[in-house]
Parts: sequence; C-alpha cells; structure tokens
Amino acid sequence: MGYPNSVDSSLKLIKAIDCKEFAVHLDPVNLIVSLQVFFSNGAIIKDAFRKLGHKLKSCHAKDILLRDDVYTPILLELRPGLGNLNYKVFLTELSKLDNVPLIMEHLKTIEEYKLAAEYIINTGGEINIKI
Repeated sequence: MGYPNSVDSSLKLIKAIDCKEFAVHLDPVNLIVSLQVFFSNGAIIKDAFRKLGHKLKSCHAKDILLRDDVYTPILLELRPGLGNLNYKVFLTELSKLDNVPLIMEHLKTIEEYKLAAEYIINTGGEINIKI
C-alpha cells in the first residue's frame, strides 16, 4: 500500500512538508485499506473532506468492490458505478469546494469512460448536484 494511505497520514505529510503551496490529490479508493474502512467508506470520505478540504486540489473517480466468492477478502478497483464507494457522500462533499476537478482514471475504453461519467452525472442529479 502506498503512502499516504489514510487521512491522518496525509495530514502528517502536509505538516512535514510545511509548504503553503503543497496540496492533496484525494483518491478515496486508495484510503480503503481494510474491511472496516470498506464498509464505512462514507464516513472516511466525510472525514477526508473535513480534514483535508482546505488542501484538496483534485480528486479521482474510481469505485471499489469486495469479492465475495473467495475466502480471503480481495478489494477490486472498478469504474464508478460498479462498486460500493459512497458516491452520494463523495459528490456532496466535493460540491462544497470550489474548482476541484474530479478525474476518471484506469479505464480501458472510451465506452467505460462514458458509462462512468453517466453514473457520476446521474448520481449527482439524484442529490441535486449538477455536474
């Protein structure tokens, strides 16, 4: 697992670098490092925006799924809309910030990007956030 791998480790990194221009790129999927975090990812997302919002400059749009067909827990990174990341919380918190882009990544085809964008736009619409 890469560093920083939690909201608090991001805060420690910001403090250690001690440069007002230093900013954070938030990828909520990368914060999901355990089953406890997986099942409470909405709370983790809220915590990330509460603690890091003043330093956020961009966010990644991905999704995550827990495979349930194997004995050992395996978390899979997927396109938005195919997993269990709490996008309503994610988009609500992101909408409170000014000019912070949401970037899709790691998709293989244009069609996957279109489906991901459609999911994000539709989810935003469900909670009255225009994307």
